[in-house]
Amino acid sequence: MSSKKFRFREYELDPQGFALRRAGHRIHLERKPMELLMLLVEKHGDLVSRQEIVETIWGIGFFFDAENGINNAIRKIRSALNDDSEQPRFVETSVGKGYRFIAPVEHLVEPTIAPAEARRERWKATCWKRAWGFPVAAAALLAAAFALNLADIRNRVFTRSVAPIHSIAVLPLQNLSGDPAQDYFADGMTDALITDLAQISSLRVISRTSAMHYKASREPLSEIARELKVDAVVEGSVTRSGNRVRITAQLLDARSDRHLWAKVYDRDIQQIMSLQEDVAGSIVHEIQAKLTPDEDLRLSRKRQVDHEVYDAYLQGMYFWHKFTEVGDRRAVQYFEESIRKDPTYAPGYAGLSNAYHELAYYGPPANFMPKAKEAAEKALQLDDTLAEAHSALGWVKWIYDWDWHGAEGEFQRAIQLNPGLTISHGMYAMYLDSLGRFEEAFREFQIARELDPVALDLIRNTAEHFRYTRQYDRAIAENRRALDMDPSFENAHESLAYAYANKGMYEQSIQEMELLAISASGQDLAEAMKFAYARGGYKGALESRLNYYKARRRAGAHVNYWDEALTHMQLGNKHLALDALEKACAEREDLTDLAVNPSWDSIRTDARFQSLLHNVGLPLNGSTSRHQPGKSANRPCGG
Repeated sequence: MSSKKFRFREYELDPQGFALRRAGHRIHLERKPMELLMLLVEKHGDLVSRQEIVETIWGIGFFFDAENGINNAIRKIRSALNDDSEQPRFVETSVGKGYRFIAPVEHLVEPTIAPAEARRERWKATCWKRAWGFPVAAAALLAAAFALNLADIRNRVFTRSVAPIHSIAVLPLQNLSGDPAQDYFADGMTDALITDLAQISSLRVISRTSAMHYKASREPLSEIARELKVDAVVEGSVTRSGNRVRITAQLLDARSDRHLWAKVYDRDIQQIMSLQEDVAGSIVHEIQAKLTPDEDLRLSRKRQVDHEVYDAYLQGMYFWHKFTEVGDRRAVQYFEESIRKDPTYAPGYAGLSNAYHELAYYGPPANFMPKAKEAAEKALQLDDTLAEAHSALGWVKWIYDWDWHGAEGEFQRAIQLNPGLTISHGMYAMYLDSLGRFEEAFREFQIARELDPVALDLIRNTAEHFRYTRQYDRAIAENRRALDMDPSFENAHESLAYAYANKGMYEQSIQEMELLAISASGQDLAEAMKFAYARGGYKGALESRLNYYKARRRAGAHVNYWDEALTHMQLGNKHLALDALEKACAEREDLTDLAVNPSWDSIRTDARFQSLLHNVGLPLNGSTSRHQPGKSANRPCGG
């Protein structure tokens, strides 16, 4: 490709800098679409055939679905240029033949070459001429020219004024396979790369949830980097066809909008793990990240796994990340398939544990949490260095076993093994909150949110932290922020409803409960509460909610006693609230915030409530000072 710069209408194309700009602002465009745009611009006015595009951009001899690959690249070019295929200003289609760049193109004047560089170029040209004229000396001259060129490249690389890179975001790798059913594979490759890089303690790596927020985004990379507060961005694509996988990746300095590195990786599907190692290793080398000996060992010892095992695992992760009951059940099926194909595959068991403990929110915890614990323990038997398995086991020990010492040890071990694993910091923050260790909890939330700035659950859980510390205005603001990002986010509606109630803003609380019901597909409940509020005010709306719970339980549906207890508390039915809490305790529901949740403040000194605190292993008298909780897995619940 030429090193000249081109201008067409309001756009400027810099092939040397691998950049497309509009009004000085860089426009995000992936590697292949960018290369195709360069080719079309250089040949502006001429028809470029589809065959020439394939041979020039993708090369001969590599598997390739030309139809979908070219179409995807052209679509992305048109999107970047705001072009219309029906009435094109830039790229004209010749059906069945190829494409033509039709906009007027202006060649921009390049700066004069410095004398030293000019001499170097002339000397290299002389070497080439002599090499052609004297075959015997050609090898030596070519070697000299190559050495000089290499020295020039080295000089440019190592003298470039690029500040050290301490933070990075891996944007979702695009699926260029032409098959939407392969989205899980592209997402899985993105997740694997994030996980590998997150193990490096000297590097802040944006977590998957926030990275996926920018999937298919048309925002400029500089804007994305600013929102995520990172120094560099990795972007690329995945193409899977038959038994072949190709990953293209490039690294950009987000501060200078400068292209630093790009590479294509082409492997057999059976070599997928080594492919991931190579991509992560190249990035680590390029940004010169500092590795501890343990980190270096973990990055280089990734176990090779049969591609069918790994494929099932990736599909499990894809469905688990949907965080719905249907998604979790599908995830369980795929994780079980993964470990059925390879009973020694530890990540499959860790994934299975996470899916089971998510399902515990949709049914009796006793049906799922023991399975979650068994799967996590099996994962750690197979690989004690798997941070995800330690987090999963810590969650079960905390939420279900009420084994506080054991849970903290697992969370801390997970963070030690992978300091960039957001889920570990988030879980540990909630654990610390439930013990009233608020300063420590807030620090963990800060770390988690630096790693995952737009994760809705982290924003909502931070809101709960403010509610537990009686900072209701801050709790309300955080929940509103989450709902601005996703108005259907159920957990934020629930948290906001309780924050309003704790502050005495009852009308707003009921409105949020109605929105919660609508988001959870409970339109009947929302209508009932609205009608009851109009007739009986705040208490009327809450009583209609209790009636709804009772009707669902009579119909055989699972309803948490915890929710029933909170509703009784809002109605002032203290004894009925305690009855429901004792049933929740017997069901092993999540009671870990009993010591800090302001909704229980009016019954803290009640003997029955003190008994519940004791059963769960929490401090008596409702104290939230730092204490040493006990292991309480076998304590009976009730009276």
